[in-house]
Amino acid sequence: MTVKWIGKRMMMGVVVLLVVSFLSFFIMHAAPGDPATAFYGGNAQTLNAAEKERISRVFSLDRPITAQYGSWLVETLKGNLGISYKEGRPVITILRERLPNTLLLFGVTMFFIIVGSVWLGTIAGMKAGSILDKGLSILSIATSSIPAFWLGILFISFFAVKLGVLPSSGTGEIGGEGGFWDKLRYLILPATVIIFTHVGIFARFLQENIKDESRKYYVTVARANGVTEREIRKGILHNASFPYLNYIGMTIPSFFGGSIIVESLFSWNGLGQLTIKSVVTKDFPLLMGSILLIGMLVVISLFIIDFLMYSLNPKLRKGGVQ
Repeated sequence: MTVKWIGKRMMMGVVVLLVVSFLSFFIMHAAPGDPATAFYGGNAQTLNAAEKERISRVFSLDRPITAQYGSWLVETLKGNLGISYKEGRPVITILRERLPNTLLLFGVTMFFIIVGSVWLGTIAGMKAGSILDKGLSILSIATSSIPAFWLGILFISFFAVKLGVLPSSGTGEIGGEGGFWDKLRYLILPATVIIFTHVGIFARFLQENIKDESRKYYVTVARANGVTEREIRKGILHNASFPYLNYIGMTIPSFFGGSIIVESLFSWNGLGQLTIKSVVTKDFPLLMGSILLIGMLVVISLFIIDFLMYSLNPKLRKGGVQ
């Protein structure tokens, strides 16, 4: 059953990536503009029609859109993502340079969001009606309502400009003069913005699920039969963890979407910032490579969440839910 389940999830992931690549390719090519902008920037306006047509022929952009997508897909399956129009380097090389920064930002923020939300949500959920319960509800609404870019601007103005204790932009290098701590200084502000705008709503979701579980009949029966409060709480947390994990999986795509804004705001050299730059310059190969890699990260993250739920939930292992 496990092999069959993994096979089904992998096939679903492949289908998702195909749909994402198909839609992205056609939407991208339907957008106004032309690839000459990637080469000549503001000077592209000086090119005549013949020169623009020559550039289109060089990159096969004069072919039907379906033929272009077919060629791109075949080359991608071979591991060739093409050459960046703007940088003149293999797309896969550029993505390899940017991927570690995105993984670092994603890993650190998700770790603190999960740890913080589990801690806050559990404490507040177990004390329904308390000041902490009501306070977390208000806090989650307030923090989730703050736009990430606005909060980021405030952080830059206060911590970077006014106090001067943290850098306002950049990524830093682990191998640089400051070593690991230099990298950490650049990571603090973008990571804090993402954590602050997500941890409250994650905690609120777990909090409400714990409160719902606490009111169910099996909890009353367990108390009547003399089951200890510790065991009852373990059961409540176990049952509340399934919708919480599912919620994490549902928010991962939007999480990556939000991180694109944060990466651009703080000039964090990750895939998000690269995607924005590729859109601006109409760098089709680099944009498609970025979208495909981000899509793969989302699919892998969702697979991990599904696997955790499959491992923790006996109904899934017995084939009750596919």
